[in-house]
Amino acid sequence: MFLIAAGIFIISLAIITFALPSVERVEQPTDVALTQVSGWKDKNVRLLFIASMLMWTCNTMYIIDMPLWISQDLGLPDTLAGVLMGTAAGLEIPAMLLAGYCVKRFGKRRLMVLAVAAGVLFYLGLILFHSHEALLGLQIFNAIFIGIIAGIGMLWFQDLMPGRAGSATTLFTNSISTGVILAGVIQGALVESFGHFAVYWVIAGISLLTLVLTSRVKDV
Repeated sequence: MFLIAAGIFIISLAIITFALPSVERVEQPTDVALTQVSGWKDKNVRLLFIASMLMWTCNTMYIIDMPLWISQDLGLPDTLAGVLMGTAAGLEIPAMLLAGYCVKRFGKRRLMVLAVAAGVLFYLGLILFHSHEALLGLQIFNAIFIGIIAGIGMLWFQDLMPGRAGSATTLFTNSISTGVILAGVIQGALVESFGHFAVYWVIAGISLLTLVLTSRVKDV
């Protein structure tokens, strides 16, 4: 696995070095005040940042906890964790491609709301259904959730902050990093105090809050 990962990095390096063109940096006009391009003062940008952070908190909590939960609490084979992760990853690719195809027709807001709704169904399903087949089937909703927010989320930030694509991308990546940090803290505290099953009730609650926040961000 690690050799394959290293090989992918080498291929990526070759593509970047020999195939990607150089793009000149576009300087910001000197007559544009910095206050005019600040995006954080926009309520929609703040809402989207919080929503995106919570989305990645949910996803990371699931990734951290799921292997231990299915083996220790559900008594399912340890190898199922890898199967579930691989299934979700494989389904995310067509979800990303389909989202890119549909975004012009339906808009970013509708697709993101659809993605978070799929996430809510996924996490509620983890609470209700624990068989091998059900967990595999639920990965469809997981793939829709992650596949869409991973691609469309950054574009939505950029549309809400016209002319500041770099800052918008930074906000998106920071929302991921913050969500990962929160996920580790929350998951560890919950498991220590209440056990693995409590994690999924909290994730479901966070995903519902995320759905409300996402639906309040304007479309662009």
